[in-house]
Amino acid sequence: MLIGERWRAGSVPPRSLEKYPEFLEACSAQERVLSSTVDDVSKLWWTLTWLEGRPVAELDRGPRAALRGDGSVHVSGAEEPVGAGVGIADGDSHEHDVFDEDEDDDDLFPEPAPRA
Repeated sequence: MLIGERWRAGSVPPRSLEKYPEFLEACSAQERVLSSTVDDVSKLWWTLTWLEGRPVAELDRGPRAALRGDGSVHVSGAEEPVGAGVGIADGDSHEHDVFDEDEDDDDLFPEPAPRA
C-alpha cells in the first residue's frame, strides 16, 4: 500500500486520479449524499492511498471508495451515517466490507504470475 494524498471534500481531487473518472464520480456522489446530513461537507477530507496500484479513498469518519481490478468502484459505508461501520452498497440486497472474507477478492489480491 502506498500513501497518496489528502484533499478537501468538494475541492479539486489530486491529478493522479484524473484517469479514473468512475472513481472520482463515486467520491463526488458520496459528497452529494453526505451534504444532506453533514453541516459543511467541505470540512471533511478524503485520504487517498494506493492498493495494488489502484486508488482507495476514505472520507473522514465516512465512506470509502475502492477501485477493483475489473474497473468497478465499490463504496463502503454508503448507507450508514458518517462515522459508522463499513458495508458496501453494491446493488444487491446485502452489505459487505470491501475485504469481506466471504467474497471473492481475487480482483483485489490476484495471485502473482508464476516465475519462469
